[in-house]
Amino acid sequence: MNNWFKCSLSTFSLICLSIYLSLPVYAADYRAINKKIRLLESEFKSLSSEFYQESSSYSDETLKRITDIEQLLSSVEKLINASNSIAAIQLIYFNIETLNDNLDTKAIFKFINLLLDKNEWHLANTLFNSIKNEGDKSLLATVQFIFAKYHAQRNEWPEVNKLLEGNFTELSEENAAYAYLLNGSALQHRKKHRLAIKNYNKIKKSSQYYGYAQLNTAIANIRQGWWTDAQTKIQNLLKLSKKTNQDELTNRLYLVLGYALLQREFYRDARDAFRHIGLKSRYTNRALLGIGLTATSQGDYVGGLNALTILKNKKTFDLSVDESYLLVPYVYEKLQQEKSVTTTYTEGINYYQRRIKKLEEISTQHADFKNLNYNQTTSSLIIQNNSFNFGNQYPEAFIRNFQRLNEFNHATNNSKIKNKISRLIIKFDSVYQNIIIGLAKQRKSFLKSYLNQSRYGLARLYDKTNELSN
Repeated sequence: MNNWFKCSLSTFSLICLSIYLSLPVYAADYRAINKKIRLLESEFKSLSSEFYQESSSYSDETLKRITDIEQLLSSVEKLINASNSIAAIQLIYFNIETLNDNLDTKAIFKFINLLLDKNEWHLANTLFNSIKNEGDKSLLATVQFIFAKYHAQRNEWPEVNKLLEGNFTELSEENAAYAYLLNGSALQHRKKHRLAIKNYNKIKKSSQYYGYAQLNTAIANIRQGWWTDAQTKIQNLLKLSKKTNQDELTNRLYLVLGYALLQREFYRDARDAFRHIGLKSRYTNRALLGIGLTATSQGDYVGGLNALTILKNKKTFDLSVDESYLLVPYVYEKLQQEKSVTTTYTEGINYYQRRIKKLEEISTQHADFKNLNYNQTTSSLIIQNNSFNFGNQYPEAFIRNFQRLNEFNHATNNSKIKNKISRLIIKFDSVYQNIIIGLAKQRKSFLKSYLNQSRYGLARLYDKTNELSN
């Protein structure tokens, strides 16, 4: 859905404001890193299987023989709740015969979910193949759905579509709705928008996934240039919704609507949409930027300045905050406050220079993964108060695999396995550093552009002043 740019406002140059940023500036770097991530994923799966099949690290608790499937599930869940997932999977391995004898029970779904959640792929896939051989359609449909969710977490969209071929009559009503949503999303990522919409249209209004499907449909419409259809879709959904701006789906709907309207120069309506977004939402900064843009476009320079100043004074560094430093002097120029124009352009130049220097430091320093600050809600890496949109470019599974490797390293006493884990950790760490370098490099490219535009704006102002003085 992402990578939609609104470019306008400046008389001296185009100011390109990234509303949705997903496709990286450095596409070759991005593709190369994702290729390495896929290779590391494969290595992790093999090592994970070897780790669990080597039993020297098994404790008395994980060597219990349990023949009742429900009792085994209860024991496994107790270990999970005690934050001991390694012991839980060891217990599953030790009692694999019990699982094989009970493939026709619903408990098997919970075991497969757990295994895939911790990326113990080989055992989960073995159970999947056994269920295929059993020929029970209802069991198979649910397992395919579980595996589809697993592949979606890895951005493996063709695999998602392959697993979700056909209808979902064997699934529960809500699981079927989620399957249609997942299948549509995978198609949308593959730019098959019309097929995606067909899946979304199969989700009933009564489903908890209906709103997400309608939002994705609107975005698919925007991608194809069907602005009116997208606008109508979102507005109808907002009328149906009784949720407040504490709900992030509602906030996201208003954000997409606001920028769609802004793109079509319906400034009053766009501004109204942005105002509905909650002050504590993850979309607040982009909403403030939108208000600044719409107010300025309406000629309400004081209103635009107020929104942009609030954004500019934020203590975090995301792209919306960075962009505000370029827009504020533009608004002051419209207000004919030349002294403030000079001051804010100079402030912006100093800000961008500091930010670029800090990003260069981040690029050259080794980032210790043990100090990882990752926001799952926004899929962002936070490094020295800089927010980088990791999730739009790379699968979160990479981070989870890296964390899992460190857990393995502490859990095993086998020197051979430990050496393999250490070597794989080094590979993961190398890719992790490259990811950070790439994200910092991408951000620097934007900041350098803003720096150059600020310098040009200041130089143009000086030229204008000299002309008037002469």
